[in-house]
Amino acid sequence: MKRTEILLTLLASMTLVFVVACGVQETPPAPPERALSPPSPPAAPPPTSSQVIVRELVVPQPPPPLMQETMSMPPSSTYVWVPGYWSWNNRWQWVAGHWELPPQRMTTWVPGQWTQRGENWVWLPGRWQ
Repeated sequence: MKRTEILLTLLASMTLVFVVACGVQETPPAPPERALSPPSPPAAPPPTSSQVIVRELVVPQPPPPLMQETMSMPPSSTYVWVPGYWSWNNRWQWVAGHWELPPQRMTTWVPGQWTQRGENWVWLPGRWQ
């Protein structure tokens, strides 16, 4: 019987030590104080067709003829159709036309165009006017 009591006491002691050891948490050291930096400015949203990025695109060959497009129904009567055009990315790629809300009332869309300059072709992007 004494042996059973010793085993039970030992088991209870070990359980108590385990519970105490698991329950004790060390407080992590506080991070070193840093000077607060000013907040960074918000990221700029991607440009829309009304925000023209001036970057001349020069291509060594003329664009293909414009593709015929079928205009879908506009989302509302205030939207304007922006026609599709040929874009250059190491080869010609068609960018489909779409409906777009003008940035201001009574503005019209002037489509972009490819113009020949010497032996090259230069893209003049569309714009709101």
